[in-house]
Amino acid sequence: MRSLIVGILVAAVAILGFFAYQSSQKATTLQTALTASADAATVLEAEKTKLTEDLATLQAKADAAAKSVTDTSAALEADKAALTQTVAALEADKAALTGTVAEVQGENTVLAESVAVLEGEKSGLQAEAVTAAELAATLQADLDAALAATPTP
Repeated sequence: MRSLIVGILVAAVAILGFFAYQSSQKATTLQTALTASADAATVLEAEKTKLTEDLATLQAKADAAAKSVTDTSAALEADKAALTQTVAALEADKAALTGTVAEVQGENTVLAESVAVLEGEKSGLQAEAVTAAELAATLQADLDAALAATPTP
């Protein structure tokens, strides 16, 4: 019976040894898988860090671009307001000049009428001058004839 107990104990130790060996193999396999997973997690963490840095860089660029757009938009709005004021001033100047042109055209019309009247008067005066010159020539001729006919004392 002793040998039976020793046999049972040896068999139990052999079975326990086999299970320990299998457990050791599984533990090694799991340890290798865990190491590979840890390495993959490290790589992924490095990629995550790089992507986070890239995201921060892109966000800074986007913020700078948005600020640039906002600044440019504000400058354009200021230019637009200035140009609107300039256009309004030019429109007022145009209206004033249009009024001045109308006044000058009215004065020009009056002056043209005055020139026409003066031209008419000039023609009349020229005719009178010709008549007066003819009369003066006739009177001079009569005076010369009268002087020639008068005896000298």
